[in-house]
Amino acid sequence: MKIAQIITELKPSGPANVVKNIVDNLPEGTESTVFYFRGPPTLDVSCETQQIDFRNTGILESFDVVHSHGIRPDFLGVYASLFNKKSVFISTLHNYVKDELLNIYGRKAATFVTPLWMSAWRRMDGLAVLTQDAYNYYRANLPEKKLHVVHNGIRELAHTHELSPDDRVTMESLSERYHVLGTNAHLIKRKGIDQVVNVLSSAPECALVVVGDGPYRQELVALAEKAGVADRCWFTGYRDNVSAFLPYYDIYMMPSVSEGFGLALLEAMAVGLPCVCSDIGVFREILRDDEAAFFTVGDQASLQKAIVSALEHRELLSERARQRYLAQFTGEAMCQNYMTLYKDVLMEKGKAINP
Repeated sequence: MKIAQIITELKPSGPANVVKNIVDNLPEGTESTVFYFRGPPTLDVSCETQQIDFRNTGILESFDVVHSHGIRPDFLGVYASLFNKKSVFISTLHNYVKDELLNIYGRKAATFVTPLWMSAWRRMDGLAVLTQDAYNYYRANLPEKKLHVVHNGIRELAHTHELSPDDRVTMESLSERYHVLGTNAHLIKRKGIDQVVNVLSSAPECALVVVGDGPYRQELVALAEKAGVADRCWFTGYRDNVSAFLPYYDIYMMPSVSEGFGLALLEAMAVGLPCVCSDIGVFREILRDDEAAFFTVGDQASLQKAIVSALEHRELLSERARQRYLAQFTGEAMCQNYMTLYKDVLMEKGKAINP
């Protein structure tokens, strides 16, 4: 089987990491190429990579499966399908479309683009959603028979990168004085990190480390100053070695208001970090009551209680989160599920698989 993965940029991000975990875990005899719009690629994958645009979609005709991730790749897939009747076209829906567009681009763009993106998905042969919650969200507006739940998964973290000397000094200093609450995220409002900044006022024994950058970063910095907790908040900015911070965290924070899935949560689970999660459908699908501490979005008392509980039951939650990851959310498990989806859609469409 030959599989084309199409992504906007091949650099560390949620969709790109999904692509990496698919191609890095493919069974023997399966070929894959990752196509990207913008470069240069900065995420290593174990297959060929190639730039693509709407002028050279003919190169996709040699593939059994064309799998797109994101709005621009999805529109290219739909365009290519008009001329390419040999391949099947599949998309992964990485988010809750209108909420995501609203958070990033605003109400006008969300209102205009959402129906166009939905229309593109309707033309696909198969659609992967990341959770049962997302399946329920989309089934009213997309063909139910095309929707398939495929949970994300990740490989074991190798920790090949170390912290820089300066970062290590800062982390060790915080670890000596506080319980470190950590999160690695693209800093947009729906990530809910402001809730953790605010709760520090009533948790003087804790400090917050936020690894990542994004349009909401300066607002978070200003909020920390206003709340009088700036000395216990470290916004590192962009780092290319985010997994190297995980061993320094006492608790991993996942306070999202909404979330497509949350690969960063799986990374925390993989290294056995106890997790505090917002009580939303996607996180309830990943972790159960006895595997994480949950809190109600927008309820500071609930959040503080969850942090205290996670600290008190750290070893137990750590072990259970790790075992949950091994049982259900490895890269191998995700890739096997995608291979099943590819074969099912090919069979449904009556397509022959290239040897």
